This record gives sequence, structure tokens and C-alpha cells, in this order.
Amino acid sequence: MTAVDAPGAAAAGGPLDIDVIIVDGGRVLGRRGDGAVALPRLRLTEPWPPPSSQLPAAVATETGLRVALLAPLDSTLFTAEPVDGHPAGGYAWHDVAAFGAGPVRAWRHRPEPAGGPDWYRPGWFAAACAWLDETLAERGAGRTGPVAQIRHWTTSTVLRAPTTDGAVFLKASLPVLADEPRVIAELARSWPRAVPEVLADSPRRGWWLSADFGAQPPARDGGAALRMLARMQTATVDRTDPLRAAGVPRLTLDDLAARAPAVTRRAELWGARGGANLTGVAMWLQDRCAELDEFDLPLTLVHGDLHPGNVADRPDGPLLFDWSFARVSHPLLDLGGWLHAVSEAQARRHVDAYLDGWRQVAAPAELREAWRVAKPVAALAELVKFADLIDATGAGYEFDYLPMAGVWARRVLDAVAGRDEHLTGWGDA
Repeated sequence: MTAVDAPGAAAAGGPLDIDVIIVDGGRVLGRRGDGAVALPRLRLTEPWPPPSSQLPAAVATETGLRVALLAPLDSTLFTAEPVDGHPAGGYAWHDVAAFGAGPVRAWRHRPEPAGGPDWYRPGWFAAACAWLDETLAERGAGRTGPVAQIRHWTTSTVLRAPTTDGAVFLKASLPVLADEPRVIAELARSWPRAVPEVLADSPRRGWWLSADFGAQPPARDGGAALRMLARMQTATVDRTDPLRAAGVPRLTLDDLAARAPAVTRRAELWGARGGANLTGVAMWLQDRCAELDEFDLPLTLVHGDLHPGNVADRPDGPLLFDWSFARVSHPLLDLGGWLHAVSEAQARRHVDAYLDGWRQVAAPAELREAWRVAKPVAALAELVKFADLIDATGAGYEFDYLPMAGVWARRVLDAVAGRDEHLTGWGDA
């Protein structure tokens, strides 16, 4: 998802330049030129957040080293540790003093922010690879190539490894999101082909292993993905206790309304828009929550981070993954995330597909009117999510979340001002 007109956004589109501080003991990788030593600078084609799926391969091409990413210091500066290989292309190891004033010195004197995840620390990658190899051996399989970091940011990290049984993925998440494998296992009881296959789970470490999906995201058939979600949701109505037992929290419209005043007081989420009458915005959002509640749609399974990048089109149907933010909540909240970056024409088709899956619960006209009311409520739910992530990780990593928080803050203010007149989406994208 791209950040558009958002506070804290490093870029609203590619390319993006990122410097990397690669540390080996007390030395840092650099290349001498014009009398100074410079860090590797990589130009990536996709904007933050997060560029981590491209960064390790770009580092290897530029420097000859395969690295494991560590902590980002901001949206354009990463730290990393070497895994194998030798410096090439004019790069060599240098003392920290050789870099003079600038990012390296700032990194050396920067206190480690509180709340950073374990995978930002040296040695985590090696420990995860060792657990992966042990787990594969217990299953009678083995790794056939190097482990790649394909997602690495403050919320979670994902590693991919080729094996004798096909590719596998290792995921680690923040402790507040660590119930995901148990949630998926519960969903797999009824929809085994619609969710990832959990191969192993280490609750103590917060790591779990899944099989290859058999297809690559993003989803091309959005209608099929939304019909699948609707089937899962309608089947879960009045049967949410097993999900709650698996760790899925409950988020009611009353809960969201109660969060509105505190969220509108958080200036960092609103950026330059913080000068607006946000007390009035909070009251307006509370009224929309109450209005939506009058439609009396039942609480059910909500994915919580639904967008085409979290769906893979398999031959036998869509697979929905990344259930970290699953909730028992109002079903229409998932439409907000799905529709925010699609055109109005696409949105119309997708809403038709999704609401058709709910026809046994409510009339189509009622559901359409409910979605009109639900749009700003869905944006509020996203703001609450990003506020909670900042609280879980600390202000030192809020740059990971402020771009998208800004997108949803704009959605709220557009709705308050009457600029979200489109029934099925957020306007022409």
C-alpha cells in the first residue's frame, strides 16, 4: 500500500534511495571515493513501507555480500550484518571513524529505541535459520539453498527457504500478534485450502513455519477473494467461540466509538491535519458507529488487514493469508482496506461480489446503505490499529506506521467534509 499525502511518508512512489550500515564486529562496510568513505546506497523501485523484499538482493549485487537486515533507523536507513560472501566492487571494511559525521556516527550514538522486535538484533537471523533447519530435519526434509528475507519491518519478519519438499516460510510477529498460527489452525478446520498450511509452531519463540502457497500474491480475481471471505464470515456468525479461544480479540462498534476521542488527540496520526476540529471529528465518528450499529449486522470473523497483497489466486480458489490482525468484529470493516486503492469501477464489482455473499443475512439494498455508513468507521478501525502498533513498538519506530495512518486520517476527514460520495469505494484511484 502506498502512502499518499501522509505524515512521515518517505516517498509517495518509487524510486527510493536507501543507505545500509553493514556491521562486522567494530567495522562498517564502505567504499572510498573523493577522499571520503561512503555507505552502500541502493536505489529501489518500490516505496516504503517496507522495501525489505528488494533490499538484501540489491545489497548482494552492489557489494558482493549476502546480508541479514537488522533495524531500520528511519525510512531510508537500514542496518545489517553479513551472512556470507566477500566485499567486491571497491567495498571494504573500515573503522567507524573513517565515515566522519553523518549516518554512521549518528547510529553509534543513538540509543536503541524501546520496543524493537527481536529480529532487529544481531544473531537473530542465524538462530532462526538454525531452528528452521532443525524443524525441517524432524520432518525428513532439508534446505536446498540460502534463506531469503522477504519481509522485514517492525510488525513482522518473513523468511523463505527452498527445501526438498518445496519452499517454506518462517514468520515471526510482535507478541501482540503471535496467535496467528493458532488462528489459522482453527480456520483450517473448515477451510483448509483457503488459509496457509502451518507446518510447525514455536510459541515460546513466536516463530512458525508454513508451506508454499502454490501461487504468488497479489490477487488478480478480487471478486473471488471477497466471495471466499464472505463465505467464511457468514459461516462464523454465532460460532465465534473457537476463534476467541484461539486468541482472536473482540472489537465491537462500541469499542471503536470509545477509542475515537483518544485517537483524534494523537497529533502524530493526523500530521498537518491536526489543526482541524478533531474533537468534533471524534463525536462525528461516534455517531457513525451508532448509526452503523442500527443495521444490526452480526459480529463475525474479520481479517483485519485485507488487501490484494494478502491473497494468492490458487487454481482451486483464493488463499487468504496474514491473519495477524484477525478480529471478531463488524464484517464491513474489511471492505475499507480492500477498496482504498482500487478504482471506482473495480470497487463496484468487488462490493457486488462481497455483498452477494451476505444476501442470506440482509437485503442487498440494506447492505449497500450499511457500507455507505461503514466507510469512515472502517477508517477509524485502521487508525486504531496503527495507533496500537505504535504503542506496541514505541515512537522510535513510528515511521513504519505513520504513512498509512495518514491515509486513513485523510479518509476520515474526507468523510466528515462529505468528500466520500462514492457508494462503493473511496473515489477514483
